[in-house]
Amino acid sequence: MKHRLLVILLLVTATLVIAPGTACACSCAPLPPAEQMKKAAAVFTGTVTAARRLDGGPLGPTPPVVHTFRADQVYKGKASAEFELATNADEAACGYRFVTGSRYLVFASSGESGLFAIDPGVALHTSLCAGNRMLRPGGGPLRARDPIPNGEPLTAELITALGTATRPAAALPAPSPDASDSEPAPLWVYAGTAVAGLGLALAGWRFSRRRRA
Repeated sequence: MKHRLLVILLLVTATLVIAPGTACACSCAPLPPAEQMKKAAAVFTGTVTAARRLDGGPLGPTPPVVHTFRADQVYKGKASAEFELATNADEAACGYRFVTGSRYLVFASSGESGLFAIDPGVALHTSLCAGNRMLRPGGGPLRARDPIPNGEPLTAELITALGTATRPAAALPAPSPDASDSEPAPLWVYAGTAVAGLGLALAGWRFSRRRRA
Protein backbone atom coordinates (compact mmCIF):
# COMPACT_ATOMS: atom_id res chain seq x y z
CA MET A 1 0.00 0.00 0.00
CA LYS A 2 2.83 2.36 0.87
CA HIS A 3 4.53 1.60 -2.42
CA ARG A 4 1.36 2.46 -4.34
CA LEU A 5 1.04 5.78 -2.52
CA LEU A 6 4.67 6.54 -3.27
CA VAL A 7 4.17 5.82 -6.98
CA ILE A 8 1.07 8.05 -7.08
CA LEU A 9 2.94 10.90 -5.37
CA LEU A 10 5.79 10.58 -7.85
CA LEU A 11 3.38 10.70 -10.79
CA VAL A 12 1.64 13.78 -9.41
CA THR A 13 4.98 15.50 -8.83
CA ALA A 14 6.15 14.68 -12.35
CA THR A 15 2.92 16.08 -13.77
CA LEU A 16 3.35 19.34 -11.89
CA VAL A 17 6.95 19.66 -13.07
CA ILE A 18 6.25 18.84 -16.71
CA ALA A 19 3.03 20.86 -17.07
CA PRO A 20 4.63 24.34 -17.00
CA GLY A 21 6.99 23.34 -19.82
CA THR A 22 4.23 22.03 -22.02
CA ALA A 23 2.07 25.06 -21.24
CA CYS A 24 4.76 27.26 -22.76
CA ALA A 25 4.41 25.63 -26.18
CA CYS A 26 3.30 28.25 -28.69
CA SER A 27 -0.08 27.76 -30.32
CA CYS A 28 -1.15 30.23 -33.04
CA ALA A 29 -4.70 30.82 -34.19
CA PRO A 30 -4.68 31.50 -37.95
CA LEU A 31 -5.60 35.09 -38.78
CA PRO A 32 -6.54 36.53 -42.18
CA PRO A 33 -4.02 39.02 -43.65
CA ALA A 34 -6.35 41.96 -43.04
CA GLU A 35 -6.42 41.13 -39.32
CA GLN A 36 -2.63 40.76 -39.25
CA MET A 37 -2.31 44.22 -40.78
CA LYS A 38 -4.76 45.68 -38.26
CA LYS A 39 -2.88 44.28 -35.26
CA ALA A 40 0.54 45.41 -36.48
CA ALA A 41 2.07 48.81 -35.79
CA ALA A 42 4.65 48.43 -38.58
CA VAL A 43 4.72 46.16 -41.64
CA PHE A 44 7.73 46.10 -43.93
CA THR A 45 10.01 43.96 -46.04
CA GLY A 46 13.68 44.03 -45.19
CA THR A 47 16.91 42.14 -44.68
CA VAL A 48 18.31 41.19 -41.28
CA THR A 49 21.63 42.96 -40.82
CA ALA A 50 22.37 42.20 -37.17
CA ALA A 51 21.12 40.29 -34.12
CA ARG A 52 21.97 40.60 -30.43
CA ARG A 53 20.75 38.63 -27.44
CA LEU A 54 20.19 40.47 -24.20
CA ASP A 55 21.92 39.33 -21.03
CA GLY A 56 19.51 37.49 -18.75
CA GLY A 57 22.03 36.13 -16.28
CA PRO A 58 22.99 32.49 -15.73
CA LEU A 59 19.91 31.69 -13.63
CA GLY A 60 17.44 34.05 -15.24
CA PRO A 61 14.93 33.35 -18.01
CA THR A 62 16.03 33.09 -21.63
CA PRO A 63 16.38 36.69 -22.83
CA PRO A 64 14.82 37.89 -26.08
CA VAL A 65 16.79 38.59 -29.25
CA VAL A 66 16.85 42.03 -30.86
CA HIS A 67 17.13 42.05 -34.68
CA THR A 68 18.08 44.97 -36.91
CA PHE A 69 16.53 45.19 -40.39
CA ARG A 70 17.43 47.24 -43.45
CA ALA A 71 14.00 47.96 -44.90
CA ASP A 72 13.33 48.15 -48.64
CA GLN A 73 9.50 48.53 -48.69
CA VAL A 74 7.20 49.77 -45.91
CA TYR A 75 3.49 48.86 -45.96
CA LYS A 76 2.48 50.31 -42.59
CA GLY A 77 4.09 52.71 -40.14
CA LYS A 78 6.88 55.21 -40.59
CA ALA A 79 8.93 54.68 -43.75
CA SER A 80 12.21 54.19 -41.91
CA ALA A 81 15.28 52.81 -43.61
CA GLU A 82 16.07 50.72 -40.53
CA PHE A 83 13.94 48.87 -37.99
CA GLU A 84 14.84 47.25 -34.68
CA LEU A 85 12.53 44.70 -33.06
CA ALA A 86 12.60 42.01 -30.41
CA THR A 87 11.37 38.43 -30.35
CA ASN A 88 11.76 35.48 -28.02
CA ALA A 89 14.72 33.24 -28.71
CA ASP A 90 12.69 30.01 -28.69
CA GLU A 91 9.80 29.01 -30.96
CA ALA A 92 8.24 27.25 -27.97
CA ALA A 93 7.86 30.72 -26.43
CA CYS A 94 6.40 32.10 -29.70
CA GLY A 95 9.73 33.51 -30.86
CA TYR A 96 10.38 33.87 -34.58
CA ARG A 97 13.78 32.69 -35.81
CA PHE A 98 15.17 35.29 -38.18
CA VAL A 99 18.34 34.46 -40.13
CA THR A 100 20.89 37.22 -40.57
CA GLY A 101 21.31 38.08 -44.25
CA SER A 102 17.82 36.86 -45.23
CA ARG A 103 14.88 38.98 -46.36
CA TYR A 104 11.48 38.86 -44.64
CA LEU A 105 7.99 40.28 -44.63
CA VAL A 106 7.64 41.44 -41.03
CA PHE A 107 4.55 42.28 -38.97
CA ALA A 108 5.72 44.16 -35.87
CA SER A 109 3.66 45.31 -32.88
CA SER A 110 4.27 48.03 -30.31
CA GLY A 111 3.48 48.36 -26.64
CA GLU A 112 3.69 45.62 -24.02
CA SER A 113 3.70 42.15 -25.55
CA GLY A 114 3.41 39.99 -22.44
CA LEU A 115 5.95 37.61 -24.01
CA PHE A 116 9.20 38.86 -22.48
CA ALA A 117 10.42 38.30 -18.96
CA ILE A 118 13.20 40.81 -19.68
CA ASP A 119 12.52 44.25 -21.12
CA PRO A 120 14.24 44.32 -24.54
CA GLY A 121 14.35 48.13 -24.54
CA VAL A 122 13.06 48.51 -28.12
CA ALA A 123 9.72 49.85 -29.33
CA LEU A 124 8.73 47.00 -31.66
CA HIS A 125 8.37 43.26 -31.19
CA THR A 126 7.08 40.29 -33.17
CA SER A 127 6.22 36.65 -32.63
CA LEU A 128 5.70 33.33 -34.39
CA CYS A 129 1.99 34.13 -34.68
CA ALA A 130 2.37 37.60 -36.25
CA GLY A 131 2.42 36.42 -39.88
CA ASN A 132 6.10 36.91 -40.75
CA ARG A 133 7.36 35.24 -43.91
CA MET A 134 10.82 34.60 -45.34
CA LEU A 135 11.23 36.04 -48.84
CA ARG A 136 13.59 35.62 -51.72
CA PRO A 137 16.32 38.28 -52.03
CA GLY A 138 15.16 41.49 -53.71
CA GLY A 139 13.93 44.96 -52.96
CA GLY A 140 10.77 45.61 -54.93
CA PRO A 141 7.13 45.57 -53.78
CA LEU A 142 5.58 42.16 -53.24
CA ARG A 143 3.30 40.69 -55.90
CA ALA A 144 0.74 37.92 -55.85
CA ARG A 145 2.14 34.48 -56.62
CA ASP A 146 5.69 35.55 -55.73
CA PRO A 147 7.41 32.33 -54.61
CA ILE A 148 8.87 32.22 -51.12
CA PRO A 149 11.50 29.81 -49.74
CA ASN A 150 10.02 26.60 -48.33
CA GLY A 151 6.45 27.86 -48.47
CA GLU A 152 3.39 28.64 -50.49
CA PRO A 153 3.47 31.61 -52.91
CA LEU A 154 2.08 34.91 -51.69
CA THR A 155 -1.69 35.09 -52.08
CA ALA A 156 -3.73 37.83 -53.71
CA GLU A 157 -5.53 38.26 -50.37
CA LEU A 158 -2.25 39.11 -48.65
CA ILE A 159 -1.15 41.53 -51.37
CA THR A 160 -4.52 43.30 -51.21
CA ALA A 161 -4.31 43.59 -47.42
CA LEU A 162 -0.76 44.99 -47.61
CA GLY A 163 -1.78 47.77 -49.97
CA THR A 164 0.67 50.18 -51.57
CA ALA A 165 4.25 50.14 -50.35
CA THR A 166 6.44 53.15 -49.61
CA ARG A 167 10.13 53.00 -50.29
CA PRO A 168 12.24 54.35 -47.40
CA ALA A 169 14.07 57.57 -48.12
CA ALA A 170 17.67 56.83 -49.01
CA ALA A 171 20.49 58.91 -47.63
CA LEU A 172 20.87 61.99 -49.81
CA PRO A 173 24.30 62.50 -51.39
CA ALA A 174 26.41 65.41 -50.33
CA PRO A 175 25.32 68.58 -52.20
CA SER A 176 27.63 69.65 -55.00
CA PRO A 177 29.17 73.11 -54.75
CA ASP A 178 26.80 75.71 -56.14
CA ALA A 179 28.14 78.20 -58.65
CA SER A 180 26.32 81.01 -56.89
CA ASP A 181 28.29 80.28 -53.71
CA SER A 182 31.71 80.55 -55.43
CA GLU A 183 33.78 83.72 -55.31
CA PRO A 184 33.34 86.13 -58.28
CA ALA A 185 36.11 86.19 -60.87
CA PRO A 186 38.59 89.12 -60.65
CA LEU A 187 37.83 92.21 -62.73
CA TRP A 188 40.92 91.75 -64.91
CA VAL A 189 39.50 88.48 -66.21
CA TYR A 190 36.47 90.26 -67.62
CA ALA A 191 38.63 93.08 -69.00
CA GLY A 192 41.02 90.65 -70.67
CA THR A 193 38.13 88.77 -72.26
CA ALA A 194 36.69 92.00 -73.66
CA VAL A 195 40.07 93.12 -75.09
CA ALA A 196 40.64 89.74 -76.71
CA GLY A 197 37.19 89.89 -78.28
CA LEU A 198 37.85 93.37 -79.72
CA GLY A 199 41.22 92.26 -81.03
CA LEU A 200 39.69 89.32 -82.89
CA ALA A 201 37.00 91.56 -84.35
CA LEU A 202 39.60 94.11 -85.55
CA ALA A 203 41.79 91.42 -87.11
CA GLY A 204 38.81 90.03 -88.95
CA TRP A 205 37.89 93.49 -90.29
CA ARG A 206 41.43 94.13 -91.58
CA PHE A 207 41.61 90.74 -93.24
CA SER A 208 38.31 91.39 -94.96
CA ARG A 209 39.55 94.79 -96.31
CA ARG A 210 42.78 93.28 -97.71
CA ARG A 211 40.84 90.64 -99.61
CA ARG A 212 38.63 93.30 -101.15
CA ALA A 213 41.65 95.39 -102.12
